[in-house]
Amino acid sequence: MENSVATIQCSNPSCQAPNLLTDRDCHKCRTPIVRRYLWTVGEWKKDFSEGELIGDRYLFVRPRILLDTQPAISPLTPEEVPDNILPYLKLLPYRLHVPQVYGYLSSSGERTEPEIWLLEYNSIPTDESGKLKYDELFPKLTEVWHKATGLRQLNWLWQMARLWQPLQNRGVAASLLAPSLLRVNGPLIQLLELQSDLEKQPSLHQLGQLWSQWIEQASPNLSEFLQKLCEHLEQGKIERAEQLVALLEKAIGQAARLQERTYQIYTSTDAGPTREHNEDACYPPSGKIVTIGDRNRALAIVCDGIGGQEGGEIASQLAIDTLVEDIDRSLGNATESDPKIYMQAIERAICDTNDLISDRNDSENRQERQRMGTTLVMGLARAHEIYVAHVGDSRIYWITPTSCHQVTVDDDLASREVRLGYLLYREAVQYPNAGALVQALGMSSSASLHPTIQHLILDEDCVFLLCSDGLSDFDRVEQYWEKEIAPILEGKRDVMEAGKRLLALANQRNGHDNVTIALVHCQVQPKAGAESTPLVYPEFEAESSDEPPLPESEDLETDEEAEDTVLTARFEDVSSPEAPPQRSPWLLVLAMASLGLLALGGGYWLWQLANSSTEDTRVPIVTSDPQGTPIVPEPTVSSQLPLAAGDAIEIFRTITLLDSPAAEKRVGDVPKDSMLKVVQTEPNSTWLKLQVCQVDEKVTSHSIGGEASSPEGKEGWIKLETLKELGFRAISPAADNCLATDSSDPTEVPSPPPSQPEQLPR
Repeated sequence: MENSVATIQCSNPSCQAPNLLTDRDCHKCRTPIVRRYLWTVGEWKKDFSEGELIGDRYLFVRPRILLDTQPAISPLTPEEVPDNILPYLKLLPYRLHVPQVYGYLSSSGERTEPEIWLLEYNSIPTDESGKLKYDELFPKLTEVWHKATGLRQLNWLWQMARLWQPLQNRGVAASLLAPSLLRVNGPLIQLLELQSDLEKQPSLHQLGQLWSQWIEQASPNLSEFLQKLCEHLEQGKIERAEQLVALLEKAIGQAARLQERTYQIYTSTDAGPTREHNEDACYPPSGKIVTIGDRNRALAIVCDGIGGQEGGEIASQLAIDTLVEDIDRSLGNATESDPKIYMQAIERAICDTNDLISDRNDSENRQERQRMGTTLVMGLARAHEIYVAHVGDSRIYWITPTSCHQVTVDDDLASREVRLGYLLYREAVQYPNAGALVQALGMSSSASLHPTIQHLILDEDCVFLLCSDGLSDFDRVEQYWEKEIAPILEGKRDVMEAGKRLLALANQRNGHDNVTIALVHCQVQPKAGAESTPLVYPEFEAESSDEPPLPESEDLETDEEAEDTVLTARFEDVSSPEAPPQRSPWLLVLAMASLGLLALGGGYWLWQLANSSTEDTRVPIVTSDPQGTPIVPEPTVSSQLPLAAGDAIEIFRTITLLDSPAAEKRVGDVPKDSMLKVVQTEPNSTWLKLQVCQVDEKVTSHSIGGEASSPEGKEGWIKLETLKELGFRAISPAADNCLATDSSDPTEVPSPPPSQPEQLPR
C-alpha cells in the first residue's frame, strides 16, 4: 500500500516542488514527473514495509525496489568505488543492457561503508499512472520467450552473444548464464544486476547448455537452427563470441525476410530564442518528410557546430555534405546489409569528414578556440537494421511503445571519469567542467578520433530521435517522450507535428542554444506472400566478425572511460531560473601543441571561468580517448584495431613484457587495467614495444624489472596476437602521463598536470 503522506519532488532543478505520488505533472511548473525506480544490491539490516520512507528520501515499493522521491537532488555517493562495483562503471557504454550505479544507502548517512547500492536503468516500463508494470522491474526472459516471434528470439540471443566478450573482459560474464538476471525490456536484453565470475571463467559451452533449455519453446522456424547452434557451442565448434554473433546475424537476415519496413524521416533546426545565428545542420534538409521503402537506405544526420560564428556553422554543414556523399559512394548500390561493410563505410566517412574540417582549420591557421568543429549523430537504416554513430554530445534516443532508451553515451569528461572507475555518473555530472567534450569532428587528425558505431536490429515499430543538446539538456527527452513522441507509435501524431512540437518545447523549456532534431519512424508489417520456413544453418564455420561486440564502450570505451554522456549547456538561461549545466568554457586541443601554448591555454581557461559569455565555447579536449569500440552503442572492438607508435591502450588482464622479441627474456608483469603506450612496432607489427603509463591505483606495488614498486615508465615487448587474446582497448592517441615520460618523439609535449581541467577531482 502506498504511503498517502509521501510526496515526489519535481525533477526541474529550479522548481523541486513536492507532488502527490499519483500526479503526472508538477502542479507548479507543469513539468512531467520523472519516477526513478531503483534496484537494490546488498544485505538489508532491517525489514521495511511497503510505503515506508527510508532515509527521508527513498520510498520502499516492494522488496529490493525503491522509488527516489527527491530526483532533483544528487544521491549519496562513495569517496572510493569498491572493486565489486567497478564493472558497472566500466561497462557504461553498454548502458542499454547493463544498469548503472545511482548511489547508495548507509545507515549512518555518511559516505563510509555503503550497505545498500542503488542501481538505475535506461528505462523502466510503467503504466499510465506511473506505477511499475512488472513486480521486479522487468519480465524474465524465460517468462516471455515462448510468446516472442522467431526474429525477436534471435535478436535477444544476438544481444547476449555480443555482450559476452565485454562482460568476460570485466569478469562478469556469469551474468549471462543466470536466468534470474536475464530480463527483457521490449526488444532489449536487460541485466537486472551483474554477477561476478567464479574462479573458473565461464565458457560458451555453458551458454550453449543454457540456450538448449529454450529450444522446446522456440519459434517453429527457429528450433532446428537453435538445436544445431547449441550442439556446436557445447561441442566447442564455436570457439569465439565473434563466430557466434556472425551465425546469429545470418539467421536474423533469414527471419527478417518475413517482414517489410517503411521509414519516415523528418528533420528541423532552429537558432533558438537567444542565439543570433544557427550553427547546427541536419540531413535530410530541414522541414520536410521523407519516406523510404524497405530496400533503400534511410539516412538521418544531426550536427551541432562548435567554434562560434567564425566556423561552427561551416563545420556542421561541411560534415553533412561530406558524410552524405561519402556514404553514398562507399555503399553504392549495395543491396545487402553486411554489418562489416556498413560499419567500415560509416567509420571511413566520419574520419574523412573529420580530416576535411581539420585540414581546413590548418589551412586557415586556426588555433585553439578558433578551430571550428562539430558534434555528430547519424542513423543509417536499411531493412531490419539500423547503424547509429556519434561523436560528441549530441544524442540518439530509441523510443519503443513502452520505453525510451538513450542509445549514445556523450563524449565528455564526466563519462570518461565513470568509465575509468573514479566516480559514479550522478556525482561526475556535478562538477563544473563535467560537460567538456573529449572529442568532436575537426579538432585534430582522425588518428585520434574514435567514433562510436552501433548496430541494432529492429523487429517492431519504433522511433529514433537524433538531437543536439539544445533539446536534450535538463533531461527534456526523458520528461516529455511519452507526451510528444509516443503518440507517433499510437497513430495519433505524424512525425512532422511531433518534430515541430519538440522544437517548440526546446525553445520554451531550454532556450539557451540552437536546437536541431531528426525523427526516424520505423513501421514494421508482415510481408505479403512471405511464408515461414525453417532457418538454414550454415554448413561452414562463421568467420570472425569485425564488428565490435556490443557496446563495451570498447568502442564506446576507447577510454572505456573516456566517453560518456553528460548534459552541458553553454549559457545562462534568461527565460527560466534553470541554469544549464556548465560546460568547461575552453578546453585544450591536444595534438601537437607547444608547451608555451599549453601554459597559455591554462591561463586562458581560468580567465574564461571568470568571464562567462553567451557564446558556445565548446572546444573539445582531444586528450586520451573518447571511445574505443562501439557500445551498442556498438563500436569497434579495440583489440582488432591496428596499433602504431604513439597509440595508447588499456589492458583487461595482467600481461608479461619481454626484454626483446628475440631473447624473450622476461622484464616483468603489468597488472590489469593499466594503461600503456606503443613505443615501437616490429615489421608487420608482429611485436609491439610498450611503455607502462599508468597502473591501477589499487595496485600498490608490482614486480617488473626486478623492483617491487610501480612499473610506470618501464618498457618491454609483447606479441600483438598475445595482446589481442588477453584483451585491450585503444585509447588514442596516447595516455597523458605517457607524453610526460616519453622522450622518443621530440615533437610530443608533456600533458598538463592533474590540476588542469582535463580531469575531474577524484
